Amino acid sequence: MPIGCLISFTNNPQGVYYAGQELSGSVDFNVDITKRIKAIHITVNGFAKIRWIKKGYPSDSERATCRAYRSYLSSRSYVLGSVTGSSCSVIDWLAGEYTYSFHVILPDNLPTSFDGKYGQIHYEIIATIDRPSRYPKVYRLPFTVIHPLDLNFDPIYRVPLDILDRKTFWSFCCPTGPLTVKFSTPYCGYAAGQKINFILFINNESSIDITECLVKLKQEVSYESIDPQHEYRYDKNVIALKKFGSVLRWSRKVYRGSLDLPSVPPTNVMSGCPIAITYAIKIIIKPTEFHFKLKLKIPVTIGSIPIMESHIIDNEEREANRRRRYPRPPPLIVTDGNLRSNHIHSIHGNGVDDNSDNPPEYIPMVPPSYEDAMALCDKFIDDIEYLHSAASTASLDSSHRIFDFKPRYPVYYNFITPTVPPGSNEHSNISLN
Repeated sequence: MPIGCLISFTNNPQGVYYAGQELSGSVDFNVDITKRIKAIHITVNGFAKIRWIKKGYPSDSERATCRAYRSYLSSRSYVLGSVTGSSCSVIDWLAGEYTYSFHVILPDNLPTSFDGKYGQIHYEIIATIDRPSRYPKVYRLPFTVIHPLDLNFDPIYRVPLDILDRKTFWSFCCPTGPLTVKFSTPYCGYAAGQKINFILFINNESSIDITECLVKLKQEVSYESIDPQHEYRYDKNVIALKKFGSVLRWSRKVYRGSLDLPSVPPTNVMSGCPIAITYAIKIIIKPTEFHFKLKLKIPVTIGSIPIMESHIIDNEEREANRRRRYPRPPPLIVTDGNLRSNHIHSIHGNGVDDNSDNPPEYIPMVPPSYEDAMALCDKFIDDIEYLHSAASTASLDSSHRIFDFKPRYPVYYNFITPTVPPGSNEHSNISLN
């Protein structure tokens, strides 16, 4: 009969941690009959790896595998026996139930867990039973690490986002009037689960009709490989989308809307990390056929802790938030309910978005559902041979690879955000002429 194994975390069943926090848990074994083993060790492992196939290198008829690997965490402790070797004595592991605990302080510089198309940043607990003259028995439990990005620490994240652009169309070799577009949001930093409220002003003084207006939130992931040569590959995903109707010639419209942020990883531009994650809002104005689109792009930061306004937080809650922020980010608290938003996310806009947030309430880092976590990225599958050679982890067993794990990221549902840039109203400081 096989050995039963259960790996669990202490006071954190979801397995979501901040970098710098304490990770602890236990490994429970159920042995039905006496087993002969060499040792049992528990490893806390964390790494980033990149892999994709490049065609036409080094010649047109060949292809090469672009790779990169970087280890961030490797802590191994023996709970029974000692380091494996030829002189190591064999232990008779009697039948029964055994519990072994593990404890480690996560480094402060760990990047956020991520699973993308060409690579991943992965963390896991590995319990290994070394057996004489046989392959080791390996049990794994992945967990999520969040690199804290508190949007309250830097005032730059409170700055409103504004972008203005003009375009002149040509008709029968003659220029028409200008098309002016202005896009505004209250802040340039948000957290997962929040709404990005925006105002889109369109002043069409041309003789060309605008058929459709799109506002997208895009995730841009860059992968950096170093073997066999230094090379980048990029992957872009649409996170949220809002569509608006037409704007006829010689007319103007004001569109209000919001982009609902799902469970996504925070912005990651850490130095030395082979995977970089950035976000941007893209505005696309589609004129009638035979004319080029007007495209605007503005970067936005996704953090792990949202901006907390002083006028919506009472003194007691503000003091509690201060204690949570210093000296380390607040711990992740898992609750039984409120895992999903209570309202339906709308995709099409109708000119004015009248939906408002619920009354202010701080919801501490509720993890998303497993379906939300699995919905964003494609699976990343790597070859186990390269993992052996790059990581030098002989305890890894190809029969125990885990491909279905997706990291979970904290979300703030129903967290209040302003609807217009602070200190402005609908039309007072906006001019499209």
